[in-house]
Amino acid sequence: MVSNPSSNQDRSVSIGSSVTGSAIVTGDSNTVSVQFNQANLPAPETVNIQAELQALRDLLAQMDDPIVAGVAQKLEQEAAKPEPDKNVIAKTLETGLTYAKDLADFSDTIDKLRPHVEATASWLGQHGHKLLPLVGLIL
Repeated sequence: MVSNPSSNQDRSVSIGSSVTGSAIVTGDSNTVSVQFNQANLPAPETVNIQAELQALRDLLAQMDDPIVAGVAQKLEQEAAKPEPDKNVIAKTLETGLTYAKDLADFSDTIDKLRPHVEATASWLGQHGHKLLPLVGLIL
């Protein structure tokens, strides 16, 4: 019987700092491709959040899906408030983008979504940074 010496090796990964934009893979003979664009976040105080939320709402509404339409409607409601809730916007957009990326027409819309997600993420601060990878951006 031939024993595979690598089968007893520890394949765990320990990370000591940020690995944003990296691919961490264990195993043998793996090939990995990572494609991200560097985000260029505007200064948060320069972002017109009502305009960005309206643009995101319009783009998501064009995807013609009931769940994404619900997300678009929630964004519209939040944009109408004098002081939109950052946590609600971040969670709503995360839900919508996570769901939308599996739709057939997401690839047609992603380039249009990116600048608005980028500006919104800047305005949201730490609440919004997790949104960037959903449209292929990293910090």
